[in-house]
This record gives sequence, C-alpha cells and structure tokens, in this order.
Amino acid sequence: MQKLTVERLLSRLGFGTRKNCRALVRSGLVAIAGRTIEDPFEELEKKPEILEVNGEEVSTAEELYLMMNKPCGYECSHQPRDYESVFDLLPPRWIEMGLNCVGRLDADTHGLLLLSNQGQFIHRVESPKKGMLKTYEARLARPITEAQVRILKEGVLLKGEKKPFIARKLEKISDTLVRISIAEGVYHEVRRMFAAVSNHVEELQRISIGDLLLDSSLEKGAWRNLTPEEVALFI
Repeated sequence: MQKLTVERLLSRLGFGTRKNCRALVRSGLVAIAGRTIEDPFEELEKKPEILEVNGEEVSTAEELYLMMNKPCGYECSHQPRDYESVFDLLPPRWIEMGLNCVGRLDADTHGLLLLSNQGQFIHRVESPKKGMLKTYEARLARPITEAQVRILKEGVLLKGEKKPFIARKLEKISDTLVRISIAEGVYHEVRRMFAAVSNHVEELQRISIGDLLLDSSLEKGAWRNLTPEEVALFI
C-alpha cells in the first residue's frame, strides 16, 4: 500500500501536478495543524481533516457532493459554447478532482443544481429508471387555464419525441405562476410543454430534486456541500 505523502494528498485534492504540489510545499504555503510543512515527501500517518494552503483552510474530503443555486446565463458544461460555465463559480481544483454536473439546467433556467465527482451518485440521480421528480416554478406570459392544466396532466407530445410528456404534479400558485414536477429531463422540456398548450414560460426556477429542496439561504451563484443526510436521499 502506498504511503500517503503531503505531495500525493495535494495532488489528489486537485492542486495540480506532483511538481506543482512539491513547489507549493517548498514555498512554505502548506500547513497541517498549524505547522508549516517543509518536505513534500513527508509521510502522513493518517489523512488530516483540514490543511492550510496559502493561508486558506481546505477540507481533505475527496468525495464531492454540492448544491448550487445556479444563476441564469451559465451553461452546465466544462466547454461552454455561448455563455460562461457554472464551473467558473467553483474552486478550479475541484475540476481537477473530476467534478461534474448531476443532470443539467439550461442557461436560461436558474435554481437547484447538484454537482459531484462520484459516478454512482450521479447515476442514481440521473437514471430514468429511478423516476426522480424534478420540481420547477414557472412564471408564465399568460394566465394558465383549466384546459391547459388538464392537457399537461394527461400528457403532451413534443416535436421530435416518441412519447407524451406528463406533468406528474401541477399546482397553480397564481394566474401566471405554477409549480410543475416532471420525471424526465429532456432539452427545454418544461418550456416546450407549456408552448405545446399555447403558453410561454418567461422565467423558470428548479426548486427541488426528489426530496431535496433548494437551500433558500443560497444567493444566486452560491453553493454549499450537501450534508450526509442529503446525500443519503439518493444512495
């Protein structure tokens, strides 16, 4: 079994190549328990929960589970085409640790976005077999009618799709504000569903995935780690 050295730990935490990690240590920028580390090859008996890099405390957790309140104008991609990337809002080292979006939100949709570097977690949330409900609040251009509600609950066939898409839940909050839950996640699904009944979504926010609600204390663009209890909702 390989010994855990400071250099190796820094590399696993996304601080760059082994060479870069050695340079960090030799520059006196790494400390553990208040002690500045001088030797990048120093062996650690156990992994510390926290270390300091360049004066900032860094968790040594290697499994990442995050919730973000995604703002509009950001793409859920490492290689965005038309907008900035949500990964620009996060520490760069996490990208080196394999962080990915769990599902996607369109650039013009804001709200709950999950990110992780754990494949099993991502699969469980994304898998169509799980039927995980995603709930959105949609602000509409025109008052929703009872006929539109009925059609959306019965299912609408969208252009290019082979099966109808159903609003699993649909709650009218006001004439032009509704809460809708869907089980799929195809491109612009909610917007296309309302367009199919001759309405138009002016603003769309995802507020929950399964039983996990968007943390209302998170400003747009802010993120936090999921608690163990929140992670357990999906595993």
